[in-house]
Amino acid sequence: MRLYKKLFILIFTIFLNILSWNSHVFSDWYIANILPIWINTYSRFISIFPISVGEKLIVLAIILIIAAVIIFLLGFLKSDKLKSLRRIYFNIISWIVVCVLLIQTLNCFILYHASTFESQYMNTVNNYDFEELTNLRENIVEKLNHLVTNFERNNNGEIIYDGDLDSLYAECIESMQSLGEKYPNLSGYYPQPKRIYFSKFMSQQYLLGIFFPFTLEANYNTEMYITNMPYTICHELAHLKGYIYEDEANFIAFMACTGSDNLFFQYCGYLNVLNYVSNDFRSNADENAWNSRTMVKEEVARDNIFLTSETWENVNKTSIFKTETVEAVANTLLDGNLKMNGIKDGIKSYSRVVRLLLNYYAQ
Repeated sequence: MRLYKKLFILIFTIFLNILSWNSHVFSDWYIANILPIWINTYSRFISIFPISVGEKLIVLAIILIIAAVIIFLLGFLKSDKLKSLRRIYFNIISWIVVCVLLIQTLNCFILYHASTFESQYMNTVNNYDFEELTNLRENIVEKLNHLVTNFERNNNGEIIYDGDLDSLYAECIESMQSLGEKYPNLSGYYPQPKRIYFSKFMSQQYLLGIFFPFTLEANYNTEMYITNMPYTICHELAHLKGYIYEDEANFIAFMACTGSDNLFFQYCGYLNVLNYVSNDFRSNADENAWNSRTMVKEEVARDNIFLTSETWENVNKTSIFKTETVEAVANTLLDGNLKMNGIKDGIKSYSRVVRLLLNYYAQ
């Protein structure tokens, strides 16, 4: 009977994946009507805990896998008790696996096959010329050079953020909910962002934040430089509303930050898309256009970092694995996961935010 129950869950999970892959209508209906139920119940409950529950579950999963290997090897000993223990343990593991697959499908896999933010709310223009790209970069650089003068700095030239984490969280959520007035799918409840305990290991993967579908949590890297924080939190919160594509989460985070009354949030919004836009500009610019571009101020260039040099030194000094190795493995897994869910260009999809920005400014 237990086997039939697990098979039913597995077949149901496969059915949902097949249906979502073949029907935008179903995926859109699910995000509009069912996903909010999980966010307003399950996510609210998980939000009670001050720690990242998803991170702790990953640690637990690693422990269970190690235990499974040990129990499997011990099961070959001529002991009826050990063989019975192995059967019970692997029955539990199989239940965990089918439940995780179902939850991942409900909170993540289906989202990849829904209508995009662009198709829902924007009048798409397929092609943009170099002049529009140039104007976009100039606009962003102008904003940054103007905003950068508003912040106090310490002796190392780093921005001093005068607010506490609770107020920063509240402002991120308020900025996202403000977007919901114009884009209804972004309205409603948002859980508290969660800090990652193993942020040093996360830094080695060059990850600013992560969305855990099986706990519906928006998590962020505590080691990153402060100018990344508002943008990253808004990016991860966007995933909770069904916008799982990285370029769209980037774009939503940009709108949330630049639409805030907080000058620091505005600065972070423009700063976090600068590299995407500049890279596209560099790829298309001739020598004359490149040499005549407006330069960002020295302080802006200094703020445009992932970690400070001191933080990087601490990360590399205390880590077990080499950063290059961790980064390579993480990029391979992330790229593979995106492609598995139908994102053909994998990691490169992050940079598609430039097209959304061009579309946004054109309108």
